[in-house]
Amino acid sequence: MSETRTIRITSGDSLHTYGSIGTMDYTVRLSVRLDSLIDGEVLKTALESTQKRYPYLKLRMKKQGADLYYEENPLPVCLFNTDRRISLNCEETNYHIWAVCYKDDYVYLDFYHGICDGTGMYMVLSTLLYYYIDGKYGNCDSTGIRTLEDPIDERESIDPTDSIPPMDPALLAKAGVNIEPAFSLISDGETTLSDHVIVRDVMIPDKELLKFTSENDASPGTFLAVIIARAIEQCTPVKDKELRGSYVINARPMLDFPYTHHNCVNTVFANFSDRFMAMPIDRQCTAMRGMTILQSDRDRVSFAIMRGNLVRQMCLQAPTLEARKAAFGQSLAKGTDLFTFMVSYVGKWKYEALGKHIVEFWTHVPPANNFLVELAAVKGSIFLSFHQRFKEDKYYKAVLKQLEDIGIPYIEKRVMENDISYFPDVM
Repeated sequence: MSETRTIRITSGDSLHTYGSIGTMDYTVRLSVRLDSLIDGEVLKTALESTQKRYPYLKLRMKKQGADLYYEENPLPVCLFNTDRRISLNCEETNYHIWAVCYKDDYVYLDFYHGICDGTGMYMVLSTLLYYYIDGKYGNCDSTGIRTLEDPIDERESIDPTDSIPPMDPALLAKAGVNIEPAFSLISDGETTLSDHVIVRDVMIPDKELLKFTSENDASPGTFLAVIIARAIEQCTPVKDKELRGSYVINARPMLDFPYTHHNCVNTVFANFSDRFMAMPIDRQCTAMRGMTILQSDRDRVSFAIMRGNLVRQMCLQAPTLEARKAAFGQSLAKGTDLFTFMVSYVGKWKYEALGKHIVEFWTHVPPANNFLVELAAVKGSIFLSFHQRFKEDKYYKAVLKQLEDIGIPYIEKRVMENDISYFPDVM
């Protein structure tokens, strides 16, 4: 009998893994509402095919000494007929780091964020929906979707950050330059910390939004960052700290590595100065897009290079698992200190054959910031999921007022506690 293969935590995933384990449920729930009730048997067959296509994601997380690592998991990935919160990496889910749920006309993909970013999860979701829709209706186009007919490219499971060579300590020091804390919507914005993350889902017809963005030199993501900044400025015009946003972008194009499922993102530091806030909205959109373009330049791949080296250095300097949790946890928590808010947008859904069956698409994520908005776009609609760690709704309402002021309609779908899966501390 062959030994069970183990897989180490990669450089690009280490911050997410060691920084979150035992402190937060670092998982994502992608909620897709389809145009008919879900057929559980067809979905079961689709899941069986999907997990065969991604054998490198059939894993269980374990720990030994100072190390967390993955172990190949031969058990089937679980399917549940429920919309409740489940628990990954434990007996309930056959110790897998992802699972699928369904209820009525919704399919839910629950995934551990420590091994996949949004782009990586979209890859798995597209395969699952392809096999489901093809199994239910037949003759589904698989263009661009990873299926069992495609050979598995070894680069799918390679983290490009791992190939970064050692660098000069002076360059590493520059990567760790301290930045002053940003304006906080809790400690500075007079809100009350909630004992759970509140999620609000809002749907926007993309016709009106795209008309505005095309006329004002913006994309859906950069536009949203601007109107959030405007909303915060409207609520709290006097601030003694910088209003700073984080716009999360896919770094695969910067690294010339489109294949990987690992966390491969970069953050645009969007500084909303008094001069910026005094501009009209069209100029603000142009300025925000300019910040994004400049910080997405290929030369800025040096940021990823430095990050990879810093991760290795931190692992070497932390001799115990608790020390690594503390070091990486502090780094992960800096996202709350460095940014007033965060916006994340994977991009428009690419697969039209699947998209025509999608009615709603929501992205619920862990609390990486006090105020975080996830975007999804498919079949004529934009789906915004507002996540906040405070009780008051004044900043959320102010964002909606910004939409109203520029004539963009919206539909408030729900207010709820975050429904991402639990991820118990690793045994």
